[in-house]
Amino acid sequence: MNIDKLKNNILQKMSQEEMDSKISEKIDEASGLIDEKGALMLVAQELNIEIPYEDDEDFDYTISDILEGQRDVEVTGRIVEISSIKEFTKKDGSTGKLASLRIADNSGAIRLTLWNDKADLVADLKKGNVIKIENAFARNWNNKMELNSGSELSIERLEEYDESKYPKIKENYNISELVENLPASIEATIKLAYPLKEFNKKDGSTGCLKSLILEDETGTIRATLWNELAKMEINTADKVKIDGFVKQGYSGLEISINTIEVTEKTDPNQAKKVDNYVSIEDLPHYDKELVSVKGKILNKSIVREVEFPDRVAKVQEIKVFDGTGSVRVVFWGNNITKLDDLDEGDEISLSNCKTKKYINRMTDLEVVDLTFTFASTIELIEKSKVEIKLNSVTDLVEKFNKNELDADDISFGAKVYSSYPTKEFNRYDGSKGMVKSVELSDGDNTVRMTLWDDNTNLEITEGDTLKILHAKIKENNGYYDINTNKYTNIEINPKDLNLVSIRTHIVDIKEESKVELQATVVDFRKQDLILNLCPNCKKRLSMVDSNSGIGICEACGEVTPNEVLTATVVLDDGTGTINGRIYEANISKLTGLSIDELKEKNIEALNLAIGNEYIFYGNVTMRNDDLELNIRGIQEFDINKEF
Repeated sequence: MNIDKLKNNILQKMSQEEMDSKISEKIDEASGLIDEKGALMLVAQELNIEIPYEDDEDFDYTISDILEGQRDVEVTGRIVEISSIKEFTKKDGSTGKLASLRIADNSGAIRLTLWNDKADLVADLKKGNVIKIENAFARNWNNKMELNSGSELSIERLEEYDESKYPKIKENYNISELVENLPASIEATIKLAYPLKEFNKKDGSTGCLKSLILEDETGTIRATLWNELAKMEINTADKVKIDGFVKQGYSGLEISINTIEVTEKTDPNQAKKVDNYVSIEDLPHYDKELVSVKGKILNKSIVREVEFPDRVAKVQEIKVFDGTGSVRVVFWGNNITKLDDLDEGDEISLSNCKTKKYINRMTDLEVVDLTFTFASTIELIEKSKVEIKLNSVTDLVEKFNKNELDADDISFGAKVYSSYPTKEFNRYDGSKGMVKSVELSDGDNTVRMTLWDDNTNLEITEGDTLKILHAKIKENNGYYDINTNKYTNIEINPKDLNLVSIRTHIVDIKEESKVELQATVVDFRKQDLILNLCPNCKKRLSMVDSNSGIGICEACGEVTPNEVLTATVVLDDGTGTINGRIYEANISKLTGLSIDELKEKNIEALNLAIGNEYIFYGNVTMRNDDLELNIRGIQEFDINKEF
């Protein structure tokens, strides 16, 4: 597959930032199971772009396919600018000649510089001719791609060609006809005029910049005024005629203005604000345009980080519903702060968001997203008065079994019964992923929740109360799994959520129950902390040589033992006592010692826990005719938190 060709084709329909974001999104949706190449193919399929291959005999080479350093470049285009032949004196005193022309096709435009005898090739050419250039070489000059003439360069004026492949030469262009790297004149209305900005130049002087959003009947485009031009009094709704140069900007094509004339002035005090909101069901009729919508926030995603080759960017999304449909709105960078005071259910208006159309690969339907850009604004119309009803874990399980809820959008409250350490894993594309499991309970039922990547950074510990919005539930071999996604909101110990404690007393404990127990460590079983297990069959080794470290397994023979730290402590809550089986990290919590320190002190380390009160989480089993608590989590007793 021709990766460079495919990227260039995609960049004809979206900006570099949008493509990078889309690639990251596809990899994220697949949980890292595809690489950049696979993500590119999915993006191309959504845009109905054919996948190019190296051996494609019908390879149609365009200006956008030209890469820096290429030699023997062969390309066709229409002449949109052409210079006269100029003579100059070389360092050796001889006379040199120089000419240039700019050609364009529907993918872009590029300048060709002709030196000495090759400059004479422009003599029989004129603006509007379609030509074929052969044996040129490409280079980057002043941050722009251009072609240069070599000794073998040739130019042929074409008499027969496909007119649809090349832009027309016009006195004035519509915005939809503009092509990258093309000088152009347009007549348009100012949809938005931004305040003047000043900046410091490298030479210490002050520069000025003013941005405009221009609109005609065919579309919108950003325009920039620099220095003295930026100081002109230009306002929203003014009609203007401009000459400028089209280039690729931050969020698509933009035009840098050389000259501007106000053809119809509008009094800003008299200009009426028109209600020009687009219904969401009509958004598929718009692509790469600025539109305004209003509606209620259905979902609000967590803030995620997206890695690009040169930076890490933050992104957050919301879904907005207006009664006709819903649309995803994407906020990048500092724009995400505009969502800080907004909640699900709030009614908002969004103005001048950029549309982006694509094909949903799951449904094969045409979908439009909105991107909140520098030109966009967001306003709160009405704060939500609806409170989201939270299920308990038991309600959740019962309703799921009776098909009485939407399993793909659940909201509930629960206490954390067990929180497991975060684990790192490798995705197929070589990137790192993070996963963490949490068990949630209301005392009667327990569910498992899986957190991925950014969500694993949440500081969730045993005993915490969680409010979980917009997650998914499914049954898995008798267990109920809660899956989170980017729209899942998790609040830790929210003040507005009060749950009945699942804490119990030792006297009331029953076999095969899950409990939260407040108790004091009063004793411990006198046995080594280090348990040596066979790495193959996991059975306890009958003997370990202290010098060589080699252990003997009755089933597997000589092995290198796996060392596991385990202990049995006696717990007392005033109503009775129970043995608690405890392992590794939880022994560290109990004693305040590291794993290495525990191995050094061995059983003596448990004296540090005697007399201390903790909150224990675990499940109860029968061992040697006595109940035993298999401790899964420990939390220090905090009287303030108890209150």
